[in-house]
Amino acid sequence: MSRNRWALPVLLAMTSAVGAAVHLHEGQLFTSARKSLIKDKWVPVPMHTNDHYVYEGVEKQLVKRGFKEVDSCSMDSSRCILYYKRGRECLRLDTVGEQVVGMKVEQWSSECPDAPPRKSE
Repeated sequence: MSRNRWALPVLLAMTSAVGAAVHLHEGQLFTSARKSLIKDKWVPVPMHTNDHYVYEGVEKQLVKRGFKEVDSCSMDSSRCILYYKRGRECLRLDTVGEQVVGMKVEQWSSECPDAPPRKSE
């Protein structure tokens, strides 16, 4: 039981640490957020470079516009996951929106792209 009790505070601390290190806010346009991240020395992490991943929907729009840091987007709600690195720090950016120009930041965390998948409870 104590194991579960400590899991949430640790996760929140990691998210808070990233939140302090980046200039993002919920609802911010993705393109604006990305410019701020790059200005702050965050580097887009190219995803699916060697795995023959087939992009669809918003993913395809993102890649066509050069946003190769997209990991995946859901088809039903147009939620996307994108990854960035700065030194040894990682940033997972979650967005929502059906068109690149209207995509907005929903949340972010210090998760790395090679992190094991989260377990659902």
